[in-house]
Amino acid sequence: MSPLLLPIFAVVIGFIVLTYSADRLIAAAATMARYFGLSIVFIGMTIVAFGTSAPEMLVSAIAALNGADGLSVGNAIGSNIINTGLVLGICALVTPIMVSRRFLKREYPILLLVVAFTYLLLAGGEVALPQGVALLIGLILYCVYLARTHNEAEDQDIEFLDISKKRAITETLVMLGLLLASSQVMVWGSVELARAFGVSELVIGLTVIAFGTSLPELAAAIAGVRRGLYDMTLATIIGSNTFNLLGVMAFPGLLGDGIVLPDEVLERDMPMLVAITLTLGLFFVIARLRTEEPQGPVRMMRLSGAMLLVGFSGYMSLLAMAALN
Repeated sequence: MSPLLLPIFAVVIGFIVLTYSADRLIAAAATMARYFGLSIVFIGMTIVAFGTSAPEMLVSAIAALNGADGLSVGNAIGSNIINTGLVLGICALVTPIMVSRRFLKREYPILLLVVAFTYLLLAGGEVALPQGVALLIGLILYCVYLARTHNEAEDQDIEFLDISKKRAITETLVMLGLLLASSQVMVWGSVELARAFGVSELVIGLTVIAFGTSLPELAAAIAGVRRGLYDMTLATIIGSNTFNLLGVMAFPGLLGDGIVLPDEVLERDMPMLVAITLTLGLFFVIARLRTEEPQGPVRMMRLSGAMLLVGFSGYMSLLAMAALN
């Protein structure tokens, strides 16, 4: 039997269990939140966004504990590029996205600030305990902001599970356990494949792991735009990106021994993340200029989604060439 069969099997099974458990975790946690009287908007900006970022956080935490810090950093950056370029690009192609003024004035500027803050922290070429603590403090401040500004009730439809309060709590805990187990399996299989093919853990984290852990965001976002819940879709993507940078990126410094960043992170990956985030903002500005109603939502057109996908494809080509070399 080929020594690669077991790692491949581990990655495939890990993907399947990870995707199912993450989706079920979101549904169960949202249902639990309803029983505890939390608003729909707060669910979208915290439970859904945090829930879809849980795979990235668990994978990166386990990678940091196992010494695979390149996988941890690559997963955080790669997931954000995928969320913006692939997930949001596909959503805009499915249907033009109506963007509320709140996201233009508050949520997007905060995301841009977090990206800049992370880039400045990484500029020294390492993620050690000071950087991890700074990112963790940023995550706590972001959660406080969400709690104070998004816990008002709004009339939006969301699909809850038809289960009891006790069942919702139980399923939330069980799905968290499955996420942890499947993340461990995925990290092991991916590291073994990386070593077998001579591919760096950074590239594996930026591609295979980042794709796998971004599947919940993709599924949740597409379901949101198909139901017309554009705010929920944008909240999931922007909130998840913020959680990834402030939470996932902190793990090598908090749980590991710190990491000296490969040159590619500062020369290729972080510049790409900054560029695609700024491009998204440019599309928001163009959409606002095209809108006649001063207080109404703006429309992000399909062309914007196509251009995000083109940029994302170009970045994937760079990673493919790096892997071949």
